[in-house]
Amino acid sequence: MKDDTHTAKAGRAQLIYDQFCQRASKDDEFNDWKAYRAELTRFIVSCTPAGGSLLILGAGKCNDLDLRKLADHCGSIILSDYRPETAAEAFRRYGLSPSEKLTFSAADYAGITDEDYLAYTEQLLRVMQKLAMAPGDDPEDAGSLEEIAGPELAALQETLEEIYRSNESYAIDLGDVICDNAVVAGVHSQLNNAFRGLFQYALKDTEDRGMEVRFAQELNAAVFQTTRKHSADMGKRFNEAVFAAAREGVIYGYEEHIIYTPKGASGPVIGTVDGARQAGEAIAELPVKKEISCMWPLSKRRSVKFAMRICYLPAGSADRW
Repeated sequence: MKDDTHTAKAGRAQLIYDQFCQRASKDDEFNDWKAYRAELTRFIVSCTPAGGSLLILGAGKCNDLDLRKLADHCGSIILSDYRPETAAEAFRRYGLSPSEKLTFSAADYAGITDEDYLAYTEQLLRVMQKLAMAPGDDPEDAGSLEEIAGPELAALQETLEEIYRSNESYAIDLGDVICDNAVVAGVHSQLNNAFRGLFQYALKDTEDRGMEVRFAQELNAAVFQTTRKHSADMGKRFNEAVFAAAREGVIYGYEEHIIYTPKGASGPVIGTVDGARQAGEAIAELPVKKEISCMWPLSKRRSVKFAMRICYLPAGSADRW
């Protein structure tokens, strides 16, 4: 019976991880981000010479920049991302085809493996199973988070720490890519965010099975407190790779404030996308040649926007690290 239970849990973990990997936004990002895309594209064009080479990191489907205008402006462009299917969608959307001047280069900026994410998800499900209760039960009847699932929570945190320990020596491989300029905007916040995303998928899976997870917010906070300790190191490694791939400069963008609409309440990004805060801190002492502030309407469905800072940094400024 124990082996059957473990097998079932492993199967659920794989299903949840597959769903997470295949996730698609429920927002119409291409149309919703029209103004942001135009502003970011104008800034890139203003900072880069016509006919130069450009590396776009975390390119995705190019919802946040106009690939057609950049292709007309640049001599060559390399789209860098983890999933090649997103670049294929970008090519289709803009009516472009891969060529010598427009290519895709696969790269993993985090270095955390599928096996790592599955191990985390399996252990997370063990914690949630201990915390699960039927609707209507009193969460205080069984005790605190630590009393109910203390050993399982400790094992979850140790699983995360072991994943990060094994990841310390990971070197980002961008191949032989060297371009005149590089673009990285809104990527730092995603480098170390998969564990929190998987948490939401595991929580929904448990709730869809008719159970409620006691202390879900506290558990989410415990996961975040463990992962956030490593965001700065991952960001530093990423920055080093980005600046090493640029001869002239880097268009560097990150979220400064989160804004909840329609009320317009604004707050710091810490606690939401902490990697963005660390991205700003990483360049606080570096020379900025040019910059703009703009609004990134991340999700109309969730009523979330980000106030973005986009700046152009000389490539040599990274030597100050």
